[in-house]
Amino acid sequence: MGRAVLKQANLDPNGGTAGAAIWLSESAGAQRVWGAFALLMILVTVPLFSTVLPPLFDYPNHLARMHVLTEGGNAFYAVQWGPLPNLAQDLIVPPLARLMPLEFASKLFLVMIFGVIAAGTIWLNRAAIGVWRMWPLLAFLLLYNRVFLWGFVNYLFGIGVALCGIALWLALEKEGWRMRAFASSLVALACYFSHIASFGFYALVIAGVEGLPAVTELRHSDWRAIGRRTAIAGTQFLLPAGMFFALGQETSGGTINYARFSRKADLLFSVFDNYDRVFDIACFVLFVGLIAWLAVARRLRMTPRLAWAAGVVFAAYLLLPSQIYGGSAADHRLPPALFLLLLASCAPRFPSYRSAMAIGILAATMLVVRLAVIERIWLRADRVYSADLDSLDMLPRGAKLAVAYPPSAVNFVPIPEVHVAALAITRREAFVPTLFALPSQQPIVLRAPYTALAEAAQPEPLWSAFVGGKPSEIASLAAAFWQYDFIAFTDNRPVHVPPNRCLAPFSLQPSFQIFAVVHSPGCTHAER
Repeated sequence: MGRAVLKQANLDPNGGTAGAAIWLSESAGAQRVWGAFALLMILVTVPLFSTVLPPLFDYPNHLARMHVLTEGGNAFYAVQWGPLPNLAQDLIVPPLARLMPLEFASKLFLVMIFGVIAAGTIWLNRAAIGVWRMWPLLAFLLLYNRVFLWGFVNYLFGIGVALCGIALWLALEKEGWRMRAFASSLVALACYFSHIASFGFYALVIAGVEGLPAVTELRHSDWRAIGRRTAIAGTQFLLPAGMFFALGQETSGGTINYARFSRKADLLFSVFDNYDRVFDIACFVLFVGLIAWLAVARRLRMTPRLAWAAGVVFAAYLLLPSQIYGGSAADHRLPPALFLLLLASCAPRFPSYRSAMAIGILAATMLVVRLAVIERIWLRADRVYSADLDSLDMLPRGAKLAVAYPPSAVNFVPIPEVHVAALAITRREAFVPTLFALPSQQPIVLRAPYTALAEAAQPEPLWSAFVGGKPSEIASLAAAFWQYDFIAFTDNRPVHVPPNRCLAPFSLQPSFQIFAVVHSPGCTHAER
C-alpha cells in the first residue's frame, strides 16, 4: 500500500500528493518503530519486577539513600542538598516514593533508564538520518551491560538524557539561536545534575558534532561563522561549569590512576559481559561482526558529524584514567555510551530485505536468550536476598550495624551482597556506616555524633580483625566501635567467622552473617 501511494505521488507534478505520501510514510515508520519500542520495553523490564531486589552491586545502598531522602533525614543522617553532579535518582525517586512504595519507585527509575536510553538512541538516529529506522532498536541489546550491573544508575540515566539532548540539538539546528541556546542549556543542566560523567559525554559529542562544520569554516577563514558557532554551542556549558568549579574544593580529593592500557580493549566487551562468558562473547562477536561487515562492504553509512563525534568520544576513552579524583571506573563507563552513539549514527543499507529480516530475527533471538539467562540468575538472587532481608528484619529498630568484608568482595559477582546490610536503614531505621554519604557526591551527610562512629567501623579492617586471622588487630579497634550493636560479615563466597567471645551469632546465611556485639568489659579490651 505504501509503495502504491508513493508511486501515485510521483505522478503528481504539483507535489501535493507527494507531500502527503511522504507524511504518510513518515507516520507509518514512526508507528512501527515506537510500537516495537513499546513491546521491547515490556520485555526488558520483566527481570526488574521478578525479584525483590535487582542484583545490581550498588543498588541496595542507593535504595537506602532514597529512604533517607524520602523521610527527610533521621537520627543518624541529615539531608544536605547542593548543586551536586550526581542527583538523577535522588531527584526523581523520593517524590515518587511519596506516591507509591519505595521499592516500586526505585524499580520504576530503572525502567526510566532503559526507556530514556533506547528512546534517545532512536530519536538521535532519526535526527541524524532524517527517517525512522528499526536499526537503533539494537540498543535494547546493550541495556543489561556491566555498568548497569554495577549499579551506576545516575550515570546511565544521564547518558539517556545526553542522547535525547544531542537529538534535540540537531533538530533545532535551523531554529533561531535563542531557542537553541535555551533548550540546550536545559539539557546540559539535566546532564550535569544526572552525573558529571554523562555531562562530559554530552559535551564531547556536542564538540564532535560542531567540530566538523567548524573545520570547514576554518579552511575558508570564516571567523565570524566560527565565533557564532562557538558562542551558541558554548553557552549551554557556562552554568554547569560554574557550579562544578564552585564545588572544586569539595570534589578535588583523591588521586588519578591509570590501569594497564591493554585493559581498554577488554573493557569494550563490558557492553555484553554479564553472567555467561561464552554466550556473552558470542553475542559481542556477532554484534561487532555485523558492524564490521557493514563497514567493510561500505553499507554502514555513518553520518559524518556523528562519526566525528564518535571519534572524539573514542579518543577520550583511550585517554581517560581508571580513577579520577573521587570517581571510580571513569573509563569503564564510556563503552556503553560509545556503542549507543555508534548505533545512532548509522543508516545501514542491507543487501536485501531478506538479509535485513534475518539480522532482525537473530537480534531478537539474542535478546530473548540474554534476558532468559538474566532472569535465571535474578530468580536465584531473589532467594538469597529474601533470606538476607529476613535476617535484617530481625534487628531491633534503631540498631547500629557495622559491616565487614574483605577487599576482594568489591568485585563483580552474579549475586552481590556487599551493600545488602545498608537496607537495615530502610527496614529497621538502623545506622549503617557504609551508606554512601559523601558531601561531594550525595545529598546525605552523617550527623556530627556519628562521623567518628563510622570512621571506627571501616569494613576491611574489621574483616581483617575478626576473620582474617589477625586477632591482635581486635585490640587496635577504636573505642567507638564497641558502641555498635551488631556486625554483618559478607563476602563473595561462604563466610566463616572464627569463634570469638565478643561476638554472638544472630543470623547466619552462607555469605551474609550477622553477629551481635557483646558489650562487656572484657570485650571492650578485646580479650578472647
